[in-house]
Parts: sequence; structure tokens; C-alpha cells
Amino acid sequence: MDQHNSEQNEQPENPANKPGFQASLSRPLTIAGLTVVFAAALCLIIALAVTPSPESETSKATLDENQVIAEQATDTPLYEEPMEGDLDDLVKQIDLSLINTLKASKISMRDLRLEDVSLKKHHGRDYHFQQLSFPVPGDKKVFLSKVQKGLESTALNASLHEVAADKWLISINGVPTHKFSIFTPVVKKQKPAPMTLDPNAPKLAIVIDDMGEDLKLANGLAALDAKITFSIWPDSSHVKKTIAIARKNGNEIMVHLPMQPKGYPKINPGTGALLVGMNADEISARTLAAISKVPGASGLNNHMGSSFTENYSGMLVALKQLKRKHLFFLDSRTTPNSAGRRAASKTQVTFYERNIFLDNVKDLSAIKYQLSKAAKIARKKGQAIAIGHPNHETLKAIRQWIAENKGKIRIVPVSSLRPNS
Repeated sequence: MDQHNSEQNEQPENPANKPGFQASLSRPLTIAGLTVVFAAALCLIIALAVTPSPESETSKATLDENQVIAEQATDTPLYEEPMEGDLDDLVKQIDLSLINTLKASKISMRDLRLEDVSLKKHHGRDYHFQQLSFPVPGDKKVFLSKVQKGLESTALNASLHEVAADKWLISINGVPTHKFSIFTPVVKKQKPAPMTLDPNAPKLAIVIDDMGEDLKLANGLAALDAKITFSIWPDSSHVKKTIAIARKNGNEIMVHLPMQPKGYPKINPGTGALLVGMNADEISARTLAAISKVPGASGLNNHMGSSFTENYSGMLVALKQLKRKHLFFLDSRTTPNSAGRRAASKTQVTFYERNIFLDNVKDLSAIKYQLSKAAKIARKKGQAIAIGHPNHETLKAIRQWIAENKGKIRIVPVSSLRPNS
């Protein structure tokens, strides 16, 4: 303010007060003088033409703002957090290659035997090592040649090695990921006995994240002959209608809370996300706001969150709010270094952990195969949790898989499972 006043007090000297100024006005202008005057006038006209008025500046600002809003409105939300170089995602690409080879060899997926699935680590990240058996009715060399070509088509550094008679190992970048054997199928003449529901069958919870945008898909999931768990975006377009569909059909409801991924801000987790660097009040407020938007929820899991879930202090604050509201926490496990388990133990929040992602590869057979992996884990441990996303391939795969496996695996709500210790 003082500087502004001093600038006003220092007025430029008036040339009219100079001696001889009035006399100069009475002299006729020379050609040079006229040229100078004309040039000055031209510059003034150009300056006025290119200088925007305050009104035009306002219009431009409004246009830019509207353009940003329009771009945000048409932005497609990310259902998954991209994991560059994640070995388990590469494993799923090999899965798809093997599935396509079986199809090309006219081998039914029902005849594929998934012998074992074990969780291993590579560079600190989890991946699933699988042991399989393939029924090959024809020439085994032809089949293996198709397997090799399929691996080459993935553009991954995948290799195939025979480790014993009719036993083969697949490696990605030198890391073993699949072991399979080949057997001659036996033709069964008798019809299998009808499957009855085993009350002691292993339990599998199937959680569909990112619910709240596609009502047709929500109705399709609710109509399945199994109780799928709906994890609903708090700020989704149809959150209330999706809750109503779930309640009507007895599907368990969860809050799907966005959290900061490692690719942030280039990868945007969505509105209301928990971010690293927020203070405790902000984290608490956003967590409670999300819970309030999904009434009737029994638990909460993270959307993305590979960065935030590693932040123990932030997770501690968020889970304290879950404890207040009597909600469990399902860790989606978007990072192997999640602090979710430790924070849940500290706050005494019931804790669960995801075992399988179903649909990183959006292919019907590949998704059904992921369901088979989840079932194998359930048989080994008594229970498992699989997470999928709202796309129609996933709905169709779950529908077919349930029909084929009814009675062998019980599809249950997450809250009915034994918590992870």
C-alpha cells in the first residue's frame, strides 16, 4: 500500500509548464512531424485492437473452465491400477496363451487339471506359480509346438523346458511360473453323478469393485445363483440404486474407497481419495464421508492405493474410523508392502486380504481360469477372496463358472470368512 501511494505522489513533470511549449504549438507541423504523429496513432490503434477487454478476458476464463469440466465429465474412470512390470500380470498373459493353445487343440477347459497354485515372490512382489496337467489326445510334439508358438506370440521373454518325461517348465525372464504335465485322456462312458451342495465345501468370496455406474450389470450380478459382494464407489453415479439392488437380493455391501496410487497424479484414483501427506483430520473426514455415502456397508476395501496403503500412519487414522463404524477392512493388495495388516492389528479392525484378481486379462476363459485358481486356494486354505471388476466378460465368466462348480465351492460374503491373522 505504501509503495502504491508513493507512486501516485511522484507525478511526472507537466511539459506545458516548460518555457517555449506554447510557442511550439503555434508552429506549423513539418512533414517529419506529421510522420511521427501518424505512426504514433497507428501504434495506438493496433494496441487497442489486440488488447482484450476485461469482458473478453472473463469470457475466455469461463470457456476454459467449461472445457475442463467437459473433459472431466467424459473422463473414463480407471477400474484398475496399472502395474508395470508386475510378474503376476505377465503370468496371466501366459495363462491366456495356454488357454488359447488348448482351444486351438480342441481340448476342453473342463479337462484341464489345475494341480496346485502357490504364492511366490520375485523382487518383493507376489506371483502365483501353477502346476497343471493337460489331456492331449493327439501328437504331443504338435501340441508342444503350439505351446511354444503361443509363448512367442506374447512378446514376453518366455521359455519352455522339459524337466522330466512329459513334464515341462515355463519361465518368464528366467523365473519359473508354470509347470505342466501331459497325459492321455481316458474316455469316460458313465455319466457323472449329479453334484449336491456340500455344506462343508471350501468358501470363496467374490468381490466386484467399482460398483455404482452400470445398473444393468449390477442387476445381472444380483441375479446370479450366488451371493456376490458389491464394493461400491461412494461418489458413483448410481450409488443409491446400486445399494437398493444389493439389499433387495441379499448381496453384501462394501465401501470402495479411493486411495493414492504410486502413479499419482498421472493416475487419478478419483474424488474423495485418501492421499499421502494429508493430515489426520482430512483422512478421518474423507473416510467417514465415504462410509456415510454407502449406508449398510459391512466393510471397506481400497481402490488403487499402492502408495497410500504403504503409509502406516495414514492407514492407522483411516482404520480408526472403520473401528468406530464397526466395519472390516479388506486389503486389495495393490502393493506387497501394504501396512493394512499392521494398522488393522493396532486398531483391532477385522482384517481380510485379497488372494486373486480375476480380470486383469478381460477374456472369458482367462477369467474362468482365475476363478479356478481362487477355488484351488480355497481348497488348500479352506477359504479365499477373489476381486473382479464390473465388465460383462466377468459377469458371464462367473455365471458359467458357478454353473459348472455348483456344490464344489460355496460362494459366501466376505464377512462370513475367517479373518486373516
